[in-house]
Amino acid sequence: MKLCDIGNTNFSFDDGSKFSVENFDISSIDETVHYVSVNHYWEKRLDGEENWINLRSLINYESYYETMGIDRIMCCEAVDNALVIDAGSAITVDLIRDGNHEGGYIYPGFSAMQKTYKNISPALDVSLNFDIDLATMPKNTEDAISFGVIAPLISHIRTLADKLPILITGGDAEKLHNFLPSASVDKTLVFKGMKKITQGLQTC
Repeated sequence: MKLCDIGNTNFSFDDGSKFSVENFDISSIDETVHYVSVNHYWEKRLDGEENWINLRSLINYESYYETMGIDRIMCCEAVDNALVIDAGSAITVDLIRDGNHEGGYIYPGFSAMQKTYKNISPALDVSLNFDIDLATMPKNTEDAISFGVIAPLISHIRTLADKLPILITGGDAEKLHNFLPSASVDKTLVFKGMKKITQGLQTC
């Protein structure tokens, strides 16, 4: 049995392999695949394929909401007590306590924030400094923007986490980890949540 996370760019499998959504041949896999997808085209395309099983229908939405991203839900399913941060195109922050999703919010990803400043003025088109000292007030444009983007997010995460462990996943996980050294980085959270769901399926 394989696990697959289908995004807008790739089919990502739990063995670490990735294939472009543009040219992936689903007939190349004969074994059972349990999958989640944020790619609406492929979710429709796979409907009816006997060996491709969509895990979306197995989610108990009591503590989530219908429009919540399936990959975000899987990250939450992976833990019982934690503040879960998925740092990608958007940054999602979710509070899980005793296995229940108590809520969360969506923050623009770092690339999106950079574009926002660029759209305000060409003079603000600078890279974010992920080595900035948040204990010191900035004295240049790059640090001023970096501080404005990073400091409020980190401050709120620390307040929200309280005594819960912080888990970070996603492509920009290491950048956030610079400011949250006590947190843990786990790039496999989606697959851990999927595995938990499929284990429940197997015991039914």
